[in-house]
Amino acid sequence: VTSIGGGAFAGCSGLTSITIPAGVTSIGNSAFAGCNGLASITIPAGVTSIGEEAFYDCSGLTSITIPDSVTSIGARAFQGCSWLTTINYQGTKAQWNTIRISMDWNDGTDNYTIHCTDGDIAKKGYLPF
Repeated sequence: VTSIGGGAFAGCSGLTSITIPAGVTSIGNSAFAGCNGLASITIPAGVTSIGEEAFYDCSGLTSITIPDSVTSIGARAFQGCSWLTTINYQGTKAQWNTIRISMDWNDGTDNYTIHCTDGDIAKKGYLPF
């Protein structure tokens, strides 16, 4: 398996855990959308892209581990993950800042902290227009 296709597990609210195999390089749009039974996910090294709404409305998700191989995170990828408090990033803060991240990737999330190998990054809020 090299990719998890769009909508592959969408709406599987009873899914409580998943092991994404090594060798996967992309997680498609809405792949796990609505899987609100997932509490924690580890994305394996090799994944370079997380698609739009990949984990949309995974309201039970509290932590996720993202490898330093990720180069893009799509629109609304974690939108509605209201209990997300921890993002473990397996790279440096400088590497995190080079990821192409859609502006609304984290709408509706909790006040999470991104734990990088060289320190932490707090969630940045957006100023109203």
